[in-house]
Amino acid sequence: MVLVNFECCICGKSIDRDSGLDPCAISIYTNIDKDESEQLEQIFFSHYRCFQGTLESDLCAMMNLEDSN
Repeated sequence: MVLVNFECCICGKSIDRDSGLDPCAISIYTNIDKDESEQLEQIFFSHYRCFQGTLESDLCAMMNLEDSN
């Protein structure tokens, strides 16, 4: 069995797997307006609450995943 720890890219703290919506993965694509051959991808992990706190308030309200549980 392989143990994997996730660290939040926003707050830097460890992410508890038993917290409902965590861990979250955030994918970043560079050169999104170009051909796929020119794009790079990086995945970061975060707490749902940390990521939600970085968003503009109207977008944050639309992203209320907790209501879908």
